[in-house]
Parts: sequence; C-alpha cells; structure tokens
Amino acid sequence: MGFENQLQQATTLFAPRRKGKTQFLLRDLVPLAEARGFVVAYADLWSNKDDPERVICAALAKALHETSLLTRIETWWARPKRSLKGMKVGLGMDSASAEAELAEAGIPSIHELFERFNIAGKGKALLIVDEVQHLATRPAFENFTATLRSLLTTSQGSVFAVFTGSSQDGLTNIFRRSKAPFYQFGSQLNFPDLGREFSEHFGRLYRETTSKAWEVEQAYRLYVARGMTPHYLRTLFTTSLTQGIPVKEADKIVWAGMVDEGQFTTLLQDLPPLDQLLLRGIVIGESLYADEYRRSLADELPSGLVPTTQQVQAGLERMRKRDLIANLGHGQWSVEEQALESFLRGVYRGGEEE
Repeated sequence: MGFENQLQQATTLFAPRRKGKTQFLLRDLVPLAEARGFVVAYADLWSNKDDPERVICAALAKALHETSLLTRIETWWARPKRSLKGMKVGLGMDSASAEAELAEAGIPSIHELFERFNIAGKGKALLIVDEVQHLATRPAFENFTATLRSLLTTSQGSVFAVFTGSSQDGLTNIFRRSKAPFYQFGSQLNFPDLGREFSEHFGRLYRETTSKAWEVEQAYRLYVARGMTPHYLRTLFTTSLTQGIPVKEADKIVWAGMVDEGQFTTLLQDLPPLDQLLLRGIVIGESLYADEYRRSLADELPSGLVPTTQQVQAGLERMRKRDLIANLGHGQWSVEEQALESFLRGVYRGGEEE
C-alpha cells in the first residue's frame, strides 16, 4: 500500500453504481489494511444523507472502540478536553437542544474523535469515506467539508484517506474544480471492471454443479452489453442455474427485472421532450451544441422550433441535477448509470447491444 511508505495521503476510487466497489472496500481493502497494522474507520455517507458529520463521527468512534483496551486508555487520556460544538444532529429537536444534550452525555466532537483516531493509529490510521461526492450536494455541508480537509491536512503522514464515489459529476464538484473543497487532494483511480475471467468463474461453478457446460461466451457478451455490473452476471448465473434455462433466456428475465427496478421506462417518459432528445444524443454520440444537430431536433419537438444553446444547456443541467448524466467537460457528457445507458442503447439503437 502506498500509504505505508507515505507516498500519498489520499486516494479517490471511482466506480459507477453496482460495480462491487463497497464489497471490495469491506471484504478486501479493510481486512488488508488491518492485517498491515492500520486502524480503519469506514463511513458510508449514504447511510444518513442528512448528516455526514454524524456518519463520520460514528465511524471514528467505532474504529476506536474496536482497538485494544490499552490503546483506548491511551487515546482517552491523550484526548483534547473538548465537548461537542457545532454538530447538527436534528432528529426532531432544535440544534441548540441537540448540542447541549450530546455535550452533557459526553459525546466527543469531530476534532476530538479525529485526534484520538490519529493517536490510536500511531502513524497508520485509515479513514474510508464511501460516496464522498455527497458532501458537495448541499451548501449546509460546506463547513464540515472544510473541517474534514483541514483535519486530514494537519495530520498528513499519520492519517490517510480513501474516498470513493459513484458519480463522475459529483467527484468533479468535490475534487477537480479549482474552487472544489478537496481540489487536487490525492490521486484518483478508476475501479477496474471484472473481465472475462468473471464469466469463466461462473462457468466452472456451473460445470461443478450440473456437470454441464455453461454458455460462458454468450454470458460475457451480455455482461458487457448490460454495463459490466457484477450484480447482473451473478443474477444471470443464478437464474440460468436454478431454472435450467439457456443464458439468453435467463437474460430476458434478469434484464426485465433490472429495467423494472430502475423504473427506466417511467424515468424516460417523465423527461421533457428536449431532455429525452438530448439523452438520445449523448448515447449515440452527437455534438449537442452544434448548429446542425440543434436544427435536426426541431422536427421532433412539439414546438417545432430549433432549441437555442441556452435551452440545450438548461436541459442538460436538469438531467445532471437528477444524477442522470455527468459533465465530463469540453462539451462532453455521459450517462451516470451504466445499466441505464444499456437500456437507452436498446431504445435508441434498436437493441444493438445484443
């Protein structure tokens, strides 16, 4: 791990939804880090979208609780003498009442917990923040986000961070723009897709279970077409195995379930006409702001008018705010969720993915 040699302080791991990112963190990264002597705190910001500070405080407290008794005693006596200040907990009470109640109960602040976490790690403390882009979704989170960066910066070399996100647009807002709260803070990696070996793994399981061959190549092609989500291939395998049907028949069942779960058809129908056309343009690779493309839309719009560049931008922003698309910069956009993109390819390209 680069953290052991202090080659880096923070890493951001991007993976679209349903890519197996959280399972990797909990089943692979956390055990590996702990085996190498790190004290690890894991915080999933989607577990309480209204209060990211409480989520991270709870993760730090849990990590401290799981250290040895001696370490807990050391961090307790070394802790700064602070009571909770500024932690907005809500839960049906006003902020002042909540703060007073928690302070009276001895609940430590983010500063105290972070310092104790730093002490407990003895140079090997790792904070994992899952779905970190959520910090950029509300102005109310700005102060806490600045505090978190300050705490990480002042503990450089002893507390390390892994941030993960499932929204390209969200990560841009928090890491890549010059005024972003974590601008140029650490390196970014893309979570790798599981390749053909994943399909071959299920092929071996199928043979071991049934003594028959599974259609590995067909399964792999469909896995790629459906966005390379591990959940899809696992469900495809289970459906094919338990129902004793070919891969292509299993795909019809599995894909119909995913489309229904994501409510893709309803989502598409609920979009304004211009937004639907722009979404199609993204999928088939059109230059969305080009004069020729905008003129081509007039015949398909109820108004019969050519949309202006401002109207195109407004439509894209509407979809971006709904987490449907991501702004990649330089006029380039992409669909955020790969399963949705696969569905749209089927709609706009006549099922070409098969």
